Amino acid sequence: MSLRYFSLCLFSNVLFALAFFAPSARADVSIESVEVGIGQVTRPGIWTRLQVQLASTEAIECRVEATATDPTGNPATYPSAVIKLAANSSATTTLYFMPGRLEETVSLKVVAEEGSVLASRRLKAAESISEQADFSVVRHSVPVWLVAGTIGGSRTSKSNQESIQNAVIERGIHFTSLESARDLPTQWQAYSATSTVFLAGSFDLNEEQSAALNQWVRHGGHVVAIVGTRVEELTSSPIADWILKDREVAASSLSDLSGLEAYAHSSFRIPIAARIKGAIIRSQDGADVVTGIEGPLLTRSAHGFGRITMLGVDLDKAPLARWRALDSFVAAIADLPTVSLDEDSAGERISHSGVTELATQFQIGMETIPHVGERSTLSVLGVVLLFLLAIGPLDYFLVHRVLKKPGLTWMTFPAIVVGAGLLASSVAGGANGTDIRSRMCELIDLDAGSGFARQTVWSTIYSPEHRRYRVEISRDSSTLETGSAETPSAADIEPARRDSSKGWLRWIAAPESNFGGMYRAAGLNLGGAAYTYSENRDEIQNLPIPAASDRILAASETYTVSTDLFDLNLKQAGTGHLSRDSTFTHHLPGPIDDWVLVFGNRIYFHDYLGGDVLGSSAIEPGVVWSSSGKTTGGRELKSFLTGSRFQRTGRKGLGSAGDEFEHTQVDWDRREIDLQTILRMVTFHKIAGGRAYTGLMNDAFSGLELSDSLPLDRAVLFGRLKNSAAGIQLDGQLRQADRQESFIRVLLKVEDAPAEVSLPKFNK
Repeated sequence: MSLRYFSLCLFSNVLFALAFFAPSARADVSIESVEVGIGQVTRPGIWTRLQVQLASTEAIECRVEATATDPTGNPATYPSAVIKLAANSSATTTLYFMPGRLEETVSLKVVAEEGSVLASRRLKAAESISEQADFSVVRHSVPVWLVAGTIGGSRTSKSNQESIQNAVIERGIHFTSLESARDLPTQWQAYSATSTVFLAGSFDLNEEQSAALNQWVRHGGHVVAIVGTRVEELTSSPIADWILKDREVAASSLSDLSGLEAYAHSSFRIPIAARIKGAIIRSQDGADVVTGIEGPLLTRSAHGFGRITMLGVDLDKAPLARWRALDSFVAAIADLPTVSLDEDSAGERISHSGVTELATQFQIGMETIPHVGERSTLSVLGVVLLFLLAIGPLDYFLVHRVLKKPGLTWMTFPAIVVGAGLLASSVAGGANGTDIRSRMCELIDLDAGSGFARQTVWSTIYSPEHRRYRVEISRDSSTLETGSAETPSAADIEPARRDSSKGWLRWIAAPESNFGGMYRAAGLNLGGAAYTYSENRDEIQNLPIPAASDRILAASETYTVSTDLFDLNLKQAGTGHLSRDSTFTHHLPGPIDDWVLVFGNRIYFHDYLGGDVLGSSAIEPGVVWSSSGKTTGGRELKSFLTGSRFQRTGRKGLGSAGDEFEHTQVDWDRREIDLQTILRMVTFHKIAGGRAYTGLMNDAFSGLELSDSLPLDRAVLFGRLKNSAAGIQLDGQLRQADRQESFIRVLLKVEDAPAEVSLPKFNK
């Protein structure tokens, strides 16, 4: 009886303790909605916005974690900031992640402070929106348009609006439509997947949205402002502070729209019966794309590394809303090619090399590290396949012919596998060494007119052993600061000051369909090694790197420097090149070596005894550069990039007059690993002939191309810097790269040369 009584008391005490120490009821947190990017579309390998709406029954602090698989098959976790949810309320939080492949699965978790999971959801992606996909991940070659407002008809004319949208989608464009500009994001990184933003008669942005759109355009984006009859709305909008800088928009009555018809390359006429209301746009620089009798109707000008296009007629009102060629006209505004190349039409050399993008060739160059033997994914897979094919016959010969004891295969087969692994490790260690190796490439882009600077750093980390690392790339804007007292304007130059737009660390992968590429099928991932980004996205914790392998990481940052770094006196002649009295002087802390200066259809370089030798001279700080200098040579741009020459081969046969000439061209070498050569082609890929010349696309690096800036009164100075302030930190320790290169690209404004008018003299 006493034992039974003792058991009951013990059981009661246990229940009481459990009830007393048990936590209060956990809050019921749910994920109400998720928005991926803008319009549920993004691209692989770029930072993508996730807007998550949460609801809770109790007050609680938590965070959202997004986990996505990178191209190597390892899951990466991207945490948000801490969220404070009130009882019986909802809140929206924003975080960013990077899709690793076209077919991606993103896991969302709401995690409490103690680590427990409060709610979860899985998002599936595909190359196009479908019932089975929550969002789409498109290739970098797919144009993505964002339209704020209406193109092709008012909201009451659904059929017209939808027909225009369907016609655009049939051209291979991803089309996202917003009701108005009020729905635009407030962070410029949210536009990362967008090719062109159309402000289609909607200018009701707030200050934060205007600043985000401004920053995105300066990074290389393209905004099209359709003004038409809404001149007053545009001038009263916050975007007028930067979109109307050096521009004037005036309401006007228009009668001549024939230029728009020619620009659309269409035989369909605009159904105009009388004068219409619109606007005339005048800009101090840039290009008047279409001009009517009343003045410029379509203009384009540079803004940082991006472009601003302005249209003076409405596209949601008659007569253009009823124009049958409206889709072709809008595509021409967005620079959509009239004929797109198929992936199989670039020649057999692409399939043999496995390289289709300049970004892939750049990655191969970054993987060429000093003191590390050449290797590739295909070669490693080939050796593994050869070993798998040889191990069976080798073991059979050993146990049957040499030892003559087949039962020993249970010992010989594992021994051969282990021995081969040890031998491979020994050979790799002897060839590549046992030290961590790294390579770094720094690219500084500077808009001399506004002082906007963008610093991009790529870093390759080679690990001799299986290991996890805590990685961070450090950057310093002091590369563009000058402390030299010998520079005339050094005392007047302000030090670089940082903006709130700080770059984030990201992994780099090839935009290809082969192993390790972002375009290959998702497949089956069997427990890849997980790693985590920091909340600020500037550090990676526990990044796994297998033995004798490398990872390429990149980080970007923007800041503002003084506009006094360059003294410009560049003037354009009427034949697409600089006038002979054009000069400039830079006040950077060091010389610019291996330089080329490009404007119009001409390229200027240091002429070494009449030869095309780059790197024979540098542009020193404080020294005036002149287009008519004794050491400055000029040449037609495209022929320089492609190595084209016209050579006289000799006289023709008897009875023929004149000489015979031959045109020769140097083919682009897809095995080229020199980073300067690759980046120069990335910069001027369109001018060189694009894919028709190189056989490669430049879609993944399209934000680095500056071909579109040349027709907009801009010259591009490309060269090498000797000093670099970038570095990589592994496990908290700053490491010196085994090879480090630093390049600079500067946009220089070119003024129109005053027209010289000479009147004839009449003899009296």
